[in-house]
Amino acid sequence: MSGRDKKQQERKRLKMADIARIAGVDVSTISRALADSPRVTAETKERIRKVVAETGYVVNHNARQLRAQRTGLILVMLPNIASSSFAEVVLGVEDAVREEGLNVVVGNTQYDAGREQVLANQLVTGAVDGLILITGRVPPVVTEMADFDRRIVAVSRPVEGHDIPFVSIDNLAAGRTIAEHIVSLGHKKIAHLAGPLESPVFRARRDSYLAVMQQVGLSDLARTFVAPSYDLEGGRLGMQEMLADGQHPTAVICGSDEIAIGAMQAARAVGIAVPQDMAFSGFDDVAISEAYEPPLTTIRIPRRKIGERGARMLLQSLDIRKPRPRSRTVDYELIERASTTGTTAR
Repeated sequence: MSGRDKKQQERKRLKMADIARIAGVDVSTISRALADSPRVTAETKERIRKVVAETGYVVNHNARQLRAQRTGLILVMLPNIASSSFAEVVLGVEDAVREEGLNVVVGNTQYDAGREQVLANQLVTGAVDGLILITGRVPPVVTEMADFDRRIVAVSRPVEGHDIPFVSIDNLAAGRTIAEHIVSLGHKKIAHLAGPLESPVFRARRDSYLAVMQQVGLSDLARTFVAPSYDLEGGRLGMQEMLADGQHPTAVICGSDEIAIGAMQAARAVGIAVPQDMAFSGFDDVAISEAYEPPLTTIRIPRRKIGERGARMLLQSLDIRKPRPRSRTVDYELIERASTTGTTAR
């Protein structure tokens, strides 16, 4: 055997554990460094790269994934890829899984249950390792898997009827915060324009409003309406229904920012000045909320952080050596802007 062939054979025998020993770090650090994870310092990455170059070690990604019986892909299923709020969640997911050398596949359901089934079938067939849901429901095809509850995590919206861990804000608490803000400005004739109530998120935000109105003795003045969809058009249609009976509120708490902006457009179309005649608040703090005129009071949700936390929970759940992750909440923030703060008590 030539010296060159012998050296190549030695390189083939090298394992990641050997590189870790030579570099003086653990195997997980090697894996993260080779995936260019931000969790590894530049100095450590440089030391590892030097060891890799000197030893001629080559990472065989395909072999690693086959040994682990993994594809290295995570599917994120969301209802509307055009929504900036969902996009931020996906960025957070990518931040977390990239550190582990994995990649993200995005499935856009377009609110279609049949498309959800088709996309989720990738988990059933093993085309992806795990599933992150932003849709709030588990496609039936997935529930036929024996271990499906260890391969799914929900973010932003909890999944009802299944023991699926999720990460989100506390929507009941956040809804109370925004309702108390409106009450503190002196408003009494306060209405709530919710999103579709099949969503537990919109139900929680509506229920918080009702609880606060009861707490401050305004239950008789409470009025709730439901937008047919949680977008601008849904907000416009919901607001038109609210205005049709002639009992105009002085403030409207909306289930989302897009609903709120659509509702403000409908109010202005009939001559209502915002916020002088009618104050509005939203929920989510999407990018347009601050740029709209007047800027929209809302609840800021750390969507990128939610995506990152959800991905880490999924990675933990996929490791059968570790316990299943528990559901958790992240902090939210009330953002006061001119759509409410430009008003006075009436």
